[in-house]
Amino acid sequence: MSKINRFHLKIIAGIFFTLFLLTAVALFTAGTVWKNSCESFLANTLVSGEYDIEKGDGFNKTYNAIFGGKDIPAGFTLYLIKIRRFDKNIHYGYYTADEIPLETLITNIMNGKQTLTKITFPEGYNMYDVAAAIENSGINNKTEMLNSFADRSLILKLTGGNYESIEGFLAPGTYFFAKNYPAEKIIAKMVNEFYRSLPYDFDNKAKNLGLSFYDALILASIVQKETYDEKESPLVAAVFINRIKSRMLIQADPTIIYGIYDRFNGQIRRADINDSNNRFNTYQHKGLPPTPISNPSLMALNAVINPADSDFYYFVATKTGKHVFAKDYDEHKRNVRIHQLGLSK
Repeated sequence: MSKINRFHLKIIAGIFFTLFLLTAVALFTAGTVWKNSCESFLANTLVSGEYDIEKGDGFNKTYNAIFGGKDIPAGFTLYLIKIRRFDKNIHYGYYTADEIPLETLITNIMNGKQTLTKITFPEGYNMYDVAAAIENSGINNKTEMLNSFADRSLILKLTGGNYESIEGFLAPGTYFFAKNYPAEKIIAKMVNEFYRSLPYDFDNKAKNLGLSFYDALILASIVQKETYDEKESPLVAAVFINRIKSRMLIQADPTIIYGIYDRFNGQIRRADINDSNNRFNTYQHKGLPPTPISNPSLMALNAVINPADSDFYYFVATKTGKHVFAKDYDEHKRNVRIHQLGLSK
């Protein structure tokens, strides 16, 4: 090959190499501009709203829910798929945005960082109250919650007992749940908190009083509904334990209310007291009711396993909300006349 031809080849090769470099630089520059444009869009576009991504929702549906109607950069869909791999990392759940960058929203979705709802269950709430509060907060459906509260297999799994409901095991307190959070997971979290906060040696102390674990839990739920006073609760517990040991009727008004909870209008009638069809009516049925009637606090649980040393068998509420205790029925009747009927001795 002549020197001239070799020279020409070098020139051509140089031209191609230069074109290759220029093309590479151009593509790199264009890619950088494209990437920066997409990232700028995500960083500088503020959004507000609710994004409920359900299980099974694909990329297209999620994309339209978030970016539909927005002035997106060219090739933005490609950026989400190839650069961010958003299509492979969508976590279903409930997300809210309040004037936050789109970048924050999609990062939350990719990390499954759902928006949580704060909910507080006061001491003494029963499972019907809990279910209603959960529905009102948009966390789950009341009917689904009540069905799960009576799911024997779930109850057995969480408590080890074959109980007819989860009543009593739902620890009061403040929780954080996502919208549409599964009922089973809600219950599991509350039951786990119950066992975590259960007073030390609760089971053995209950046995020393002649009560099974479940009986003590039922009794604590009754004590909880009778008083919210920490000083009175051991006395209230002692009254019920004394009555149980003496084979007397417990005669606790809150048990009647629980048995007619769906129709209770705020007043116990004589017919309610005489209603033997109410399984929870401790004026008609001896012993404890079949299940707890509320979810007791630590105060009530402690009161049952540490009752006061007393020979009281009766108590009546005063107008101040406190209680007056009596050893016998005659003394109790005098207390009723004074503190409830407003009569003199």
